[in-house]
Amino acid sequence: MECLKKIKDLLQNPLWKKGEHYVGLGNPNAEILIVGKECAVDENSDSYKCEYSQNYNLWKDRDWSIKVEDVKNWVDNPILDWKIFDPLVPYSGQRFAVERKNKGGEVISGKGGTSSTWYNYQKLINFIREYGKLDSPVNTTHIDFYKDCFITELNELCRPNNHRLSAEERRKIEENIRNRFDLMIATNSFWSHFKTVILACGPYADALRADPRLTRAIFGCAKVISSVNGKKIPQLSFAISNDLLREIAKQV
Repeated sequence: MECLKKIKDLLQNPLWKKGEHYVGLGNPNAEILIVGKECAVDENSDSYKCEYSQNYNLWKDRDWSIKVEDVKNWVDNPILDWKIFDPLVPYSGQRFAVERKNKGGEVISGKGGTSSTWYNYQKLINFIREYGKLDSPVNTTHIDFYKDCFITELNELCRPNNHRLSAEERRKIEENIRNRFDLMIATNSFWSHFKTVILACGPYADALRADPRLTRAIFGCAKVISSVNGKKIPQLSFAISNDLLREIAKQV
């Protein structure tokens, strides 16, 4: 798979080149972009230190001679070697299940599975495939939604829990989102090449809903889906119904 020129341009942009900003995960050549609220990993975790905070460098240093089918199974690697982590095929080998842990970090169900958000991303992409809008087959055994979409976040600040935020914390999120818009506008040749954009980030996307010019400045002529039956599409994490995912899929 060749690296899309537009993501190379993004990586060379002076605003991104410092390596401080989150690009995303999945297929940069896909036709679908899913925009979530924010990453939910703890900043002290290996996932944050080795994947999230290194996201730009992972893309910059990726060996594009490696084909998707040749990427090593990361989940079944007993060492979970971050050196083989690939942003194009992130956490390869995850089962189509939600992995749940107790407070001590012990897996109590869904071993080898994924997060609730990625589980719902997989269901969403499966529904889109089911409707014949994508060529890849429905996959109900393993996570592979990233073959058919690219995912990113609107808020670059990681938050395992965004309930009961203080006024100052909310102000920081709003400022971060505004800065994110500026970054995306500066590299809109990448963000505007997607044919469909799904804003699965609830009120975080209110500025985009209120300002069509801002939306076009970032996503160009893409079909932007941000609501279903008049209700904002939330972060696809908990208590997400199949009916909602099917309705989103129908709009693609």
